Amino acid sequence: MEEYYLGWINQLEDGLKSWGIVSVPGRYRLVVVSGMGGSGIVGDYVSVLSSVLGGPPVVVSKSHLLPRYVSGDDLVFVVSYSGNTLETRLAYREALGRGSRIVVVSSDGLLEEEAKRNNIPFIPVVKGIAPRTALPHMLYGILGVLDSSGYTIVSKSVAEAAYRFIAEFMGDIVDSAYRLAGFLAENRGLLILAGHTPYEPLLIRGKNEFNENSKIPVKVETAPEWMHNDIVGWENPYENKYTVILVRDPSDRVGSRLVEFMENIYVRRGYPVYMVELKGDNILEKLLYGSLLLGLASVKLARMRGLDPLKTASIAEYKSRVGEIFH
Repeated sequence: MEEYYLGWINQLEDGLKSWGIVSVPGRYRLVVVSGMGGSGIVGDYVSVLSSVLGGPPVVVSKSHLLPRYVSGDDLVFVVSYSGNTLETRLAYREALGRGSRIVVVSSDGLLEEEAKRNNIPFIPVVKGIAPRTALPHMLYGILGVLDSSGYTIVSKSVAEAAYRFIAEFMGDIVDSAYRLAGFLAENRGLLILAGHTPYEPLLIRGKNEFNENSKIPVKVETAPEWMHNDIVGWENPYENKYTVILVRDPSDRVGSRLVEFMENIYVRRGYPVYMVELKGDNILEKLLYGSLLLGLASVKLARMRGLDPLKTASIAEYKSRVGEIFH
């Protein structure tokens, strides 16, 4: 599975080649990204990029239920790597019924068929890999549509620079990921993945990677909100063993100080702490850097535990019953 992550270079390159092949001119009130799991997290990334870099309001929906306020005034990206995720297909039908402008992002499947049948723009992404590892291609697909449609969050030149950055630092990322995996294998316990805003989507993405690849539960804690609730939970927790990964942007003075404060609390409790410092010239590069590092670390940890990171038995069980549940 490591090759899927190492193939991010190719995904970014392919995303740049097809940048803006779909344009949806018009005036939209909101940009909505609907998807589940590894597809849904793409919406979180688009949202935080728009929040930091400037762009249209972005709403993320990870449900079969589309928010009631979504209407014909909105641009809806329906994202499902397989194209068969039932919850996302139901949200697609809701958007279609409300007259929203829709763009489908998928590798193939039923959503591709429905998009063609309804003359909906379709963005194809790389086929034959684990859905969660297709993040770069799906992300660049959406950013390219927005850029070509007059709703630029990330320009093509910035996206090209991020591609070159990841290519340059691939070796560093791999080495850092394997060191992190070794730390986690040695210091077993409930994993706490902590950091500061605006990188909460990266922390959630990391949680999901360790869930699916390493088969372990993970708790996410984000400052400064952490200082107003989670911090008190560490005053008198049930006795257990915890291991902490801290993620910080060293160029963010306040964020770094918040994380240092968090570190003091964890260390005071006697928990082993590993610091991940994000590299890159902007938030896009830092998100890609951190995502690749945590993803590779989760796969390496699975190997160390003698587990197959590709297998997700519990998700397969759920999907075998999803039709019955939603019938």
